[in-house]
Amino acid sequence: MLCALLFSSHAALATTPEELHLALSDRLKQCCAKSPDPQIVNAPDNTLQHWLGVIYDKAQIQPVWVSPDGVGEKATILLAVLKDSAKDGLIPEQYHVSRISSLWNGRTPEELAELDTLLTLAFITYTHDAQYGRTHSRASNSAPLMKAEGIPAFNALALIKTALSAPDFNQFLVNLLPIHKYYRNLRAALPRYQDLVKAGDWLPVASGKSIRPEEEDSRIPAIGKRLQIEGFLQSAVSDSLVYDKILVQAVIQFQLRHGLTGDGVVGKSTIAAMNIPAQQKVKQIIINLERWRWEAHDLGAKYVLVDIAGFFLEGIEGDKVILEMPVVVGTQNHETPVFSHLIQYIELNPYWNVPPQIARDEMLVDLKKNPHYLNTKHIRLFSDRTSEAKEINPLSIDWNQVSPNKMGQFALRQDPGKWNALGAIKFVFPNSFNVYMHDTPSQSYFQRSSRAFSHGCIRLGKPVKLAEFLLGGSEKGWSAEKLKELIDTDKRTIIRLPTPLPVHITYQTVTSDQNGLIFFHTDIYDRDQKLEQILFKE
Repeated sequence: MLCALLFSSHAALATTPEELHLALSDRLKQCCAKSPDPQIVNAPDNTLQHWLGVIYDKAQIQPVWVSPDGVGEKATILLAVLKDSAKDGLIPEQYHVSRISSLWNGRTPEELAELDTLLTLAFITYTHDAQYGRTHSRASNSAPLMKAEGIPAFNALALIKTALSAPDFNQFLVNLLPIHKYYRNLRAALPRYQDLVKAGDWLPVASGKSIRPEEEDSRIPAIGKRLQIEGFLQSAVSDSLVYDKILVQAVIQFQLRHGLTGDGVVGKSTIAAMNIPAQQKVKQIIINLERWRWEAHDLGAKYVLVDIAGFFLEGIEGDKVILEMPVVVGTQNHETPVFSHLIQYIELNPYWNVPPQIARDEMLVDLKKNPHYLNTKHIRLFSDRTSEAKEINPLSIDWNQVSPNKMGQFALRQDPGKWNALGAIKFVFPNSFNVYMHDTPSQSYFQRSSRAFSHGCIRLGKPVKLAEFLLGGSEKGWSAEKLKELIDTDKRTIIRLPTPLPVHITYQTVTSDQNGLIFFHTDIYDRDQKLEQILFKE
């Protein structure tokens, strides 16, 4: 029981256990209504503070962190963690750090009661924020934030019981945060950018015409200084107005780490990226630390990660990047969702079952212009979406008389082949969004720096490499050559993974590479500003 974990009293105390019990009862009446039913507390219209009543009810209104003679060891550890929470982009004052500190040496029943309840409330709030993010219960409308699917219910009562009985309380608190390298690298980058803010940030670079290598421009010294401050230029900045090779290389690195084409031309987009203040980058890092807390904190020993905003995929094993490739993601009107799932199987030479929305909004228009449209695309038409559906000749229908609603009732299926919209490989992880990863015949999109062109599914730059990674490669009998042989048969083939592997589809506008270098990406779905308004409204 929780009571067994509480501190015992000692003799000759200024405050007796009975007085502390009464003070706690009065304090709880003031600050919250008791709610002994965790199911009630989990209801959306309740707040984290309601857990106070649950916890102290189970503890029979006994102190959790203090005894009549003051605070205990676990309280000291908790306060230290709360004070340190800014390193994770959290706000210590939201955990009542100042008030707790001012009550720390108090010994009256009222002071101890307030201290104990504040510590409990701070524990509840901090552990919730560490596991689920600050916005999980605070946002009035979390839909535009696009959290990951499947977030389990928060149970503060179970959590505090586990915490107080843990052999290492400090390690228990540390383990509540994400453990993967993406979070660790962002956390490590945060103080560096905070230091840049404290040092006075950087001066903006004036707008003007594009600057190309070897050209002269009066802004060259300012550009050099700007890049030097953030660490892209290691050499001393000269007064030369010539855009020389050393500065060109620094600009290219800057461009590549800001989601821009690395061409070395200082144009409008590059100058705009240079003029983002360090303070804004601090906020962007904190926003993305928050996003990681929404998702699985342990991504797995071997997994696939897709970053929508960064347009890339990584295959990770043992915390190392084994595979990386560019991807194409959904447009603003067809956003790729954020969620985690298990890749179950790979389909070679897949059919493409045309989504009803595409059939209604796009293909019906093409059919009204050209009745042969489906035949030219190797798409077969069926009466409905059941297994008993009959195939229909598209030329037997007057498409000008077909409504969008009727079009959505047909089933359209594209045959395997070089014309197929899914290319030669499809990776399936059944989900409510009907999203999957696949090959594509439209390879030219991968040459662009911004790649939001799909209807929500994820197009892959190196699909055969991903299949190798998932299946274990040549060691497991799945070399690229064998996969290509199967593809060349033009026969639809299903390969089930012996062990389904996690895939994590994320939306991170700040990421890191294998070496811990930080990359800033364009907020293609305009989500940062919405989250910033919530996190920084204070």
